[in-house]
Amino acid sequence: MIDVAEHVYHDDPRIGHPDVRTQLRDVCYYFIGNGLIEGAIQFAPAGEGSPYGLLLMDPQQLKMKRESLSFDPNTGIETTMLFICREGTEPPLVRNLLNACWDRRFGFPCVRVEWQTNGLAVSEMFYCPDRSSGFIVREIQLRNCSSSPSNYSIRTGIRSQSIARDIYLPARGEAALFINYSMDEIGRTIDFAWEAQRPWTCESSLYWSGATKVSFDSATLDHLFETAAWQLPAMISRTGRIDAGIWQYTREWVRDQSFMAHAALLSGHPLIAKVMLERLLREFISEEGSTVDSSEVRAYADSELDQNGTLLHVLHEYVLWTGDIGILRSNWDRIVRIAEFPLKAVFRESNSGLMFNQRDYWERHGIYGIEPGIELMYQVFVSVGLSAAAGLARQIGESGEAAHWKSEAARLKEAILHHPTHALVSKKGFFKRRGIDGCIQEFIRPKPNHGLPNGVGLARDIPHPLNPDSASALPIVLGFVSPESAVTRATLDQLETLWNQGWETGGYGRYHMDSDPDSPGPWPFASLYIARAYMECREYEKVWRVIHWLASLPQYPSGAFFEMYGNRIAPPYAQNGIVPWNWAEVIMLVVKNILGFQPEEGALRMRPRLLPGLKCAEGEMPFRGGRIYFAFSQEDGIDRPRFQVNSNPIEAEGDCVLIPLSSGDTRVEGIIPGDH
Repeated sequence: MIDVAEHVYHDDPRIGHPDVRTQLRDVCYYFIGNGLIEGAIQFAPAGEGSPYGLLLMDPQQLKMKRESLSFDPNTGIETTMLFICREGTEPPLVRNLLNACWDRRFGFPCVRVEWQTNGLAVSEMFYCPDRSSGFIVREIQLRNCSSSPSNYSIRTGIRSQSIARDIYLPARGEAALFINYSMDEIGRTIDFAWEAQRPWTCESSLYWSGATKVSFDSATLDHLFETAAWQLPAMISRTGRIDAGIWQYTREWVRDQSFMAHAALLSGHPLIAKVMLERLLREFISEEGSTVDSSEVRAYADSELDQNGTLLHVLHEYVLWTGDIGILRSNWDRIVRIAEFPLKAVFRESNSGLMFNQRDYWERHGIYGIEPGIELMYQVFVSVGLSAAAGLARQIGESGEAAHWKSEAARLKEAILHHPTHALVSKKGFFKRRGIDGCIQEFIRPKPNHGLPNGVGLARDIPHPLNPDSASALPIVLGFVSPESAVTRATLDQLETLWNQGWETGGYGRYHMDSDPDSPGPWPFASLYIARAYMECREYEKVWRVIHWLASLPQYPSGAFFEMYGNRIAPPYAQNGIVPWNWAEVIMLVVKNILGFQPEEGALRMRPRLLPGLKCAEGEMPFRGGRIYFAFSQEDGIDRPRFQVNSNPIEAEGDCVLIPLSSGDTRVEGIIPGDH
């Protein structure tokens, strides 16, 4: 049984320098990295914490913010700022003259910070110039805005160490300075020094030129995709490690990491995806086939069975996308264990054959009032995963296992949708959970020793509803049910009650706020689940609503969003961190649901749908050793899409086009009916 103590974090953001806090007012974090070193540029112009600064981290070590290698207990990251003295005066930085943004001039991720002081215009750029060494460059451009020459002293540091340079600038003169930040081999200290010139950057430029590129005629959608596609791979170590919540959890989950691997694949980093998946297969699967969550192996009652299906589903996507079946042959015994684990008799309800445990999809468990029962997403993901496993088995000629898993996947799907006593569908659409006896579990009641902090919904003496739950959008996203079905329509109607429940800023909660062990507030990745479901159902105004909500958040300029937008009670909980899963969901929304890239066995199905207001989309991405170049436009007055593949017209199948799998380059053009 999971102990309450697992949820307690002792890092108190009220102790120490204000920079300890992740949720500084209106803060943005810009993340850069190359798998060997990570950096975050903090931009906090609203008056809390250092106005800006550099947080440096070892991607192999998952740490709290105060444990960053450039963080000082007394001064936070203040000393990492640039200090400029002119003729003995060093005025404080004026926050309202400070700005930070992404810079695209090099063709790879680069963060620019601009400000003015002492008659000097300052532009600083932070980037990783290559893929083969663990260092970050800080490029400083100075311009004397005055009509008089001046001598300047430039200083910066890390913790108690500092470096300085004196520089003379003529009237209207300019100069460039360079600092190299490198990490020692064991990730404990940072060395930094002045460099004579800009480092060679061709390696980074070449690497990023091969990544996925997407361009819409929407600056908002372009920005969300680009910042997600830049930052997700930046935070994955060369061994495939990544914190599920940066500066928050310092833990990993098969579920989160699988989705991140999928998004890394879609954003044009198949080798990163492979490293992540092989690590999950090698290190996150027990001898029985159970999966690790929160860096723990669980007892049967607390097993997150969806993780088995999620990993199999993403592994199948990886093989379809890359054609790499070597990963299957070298890990087949593990894949068999993953597929078979949820089918153990210990999980099976005898009447329906559905699986039960005492854990919900959002990790509430027995102490929080979750009784033994049948959870929707544990069934759906296992069915989807078994279907994927059958496809993997067919790829390498394992026909017996392919037939067995295909049959089990179909049997589970039939029971989920149609079993007379244990189906997980009602006139209200999908619901979350049934008891083993078949009764719908509508409410939970936490145990007396729940250990919940005061102020959260689940700790109050009120009813705690289990429905609706944002995860019930996922069967729609996964194509488990038709977007035109009655269950889909009813499910989405129920999910609308999660928008602005108890707040007025927009966004969907994970589930009913009165059942939340956390503070009430919207969650970006839960909101993106629902947006992706609405995309499948052509309810485009609801998709735009989520996109515009994300664009309204203070973190939109960087594109690095917090896990949730509420007053996290820390401690006992970990303070709110930046969750890479958000980046993964943005990438999947764009590539899978808007552009409609859906590989199958034997063909690539493309089903582009452009949101109203978008006239075109174009780009390129790696696929099976080649590249797919695409250009789609939207046109009113036509009743079906028209496609060309490598300049040859090809007949559409409904709103899709099927392209034979190929290891070469492919050009796809499409004109799509306007859909308003």
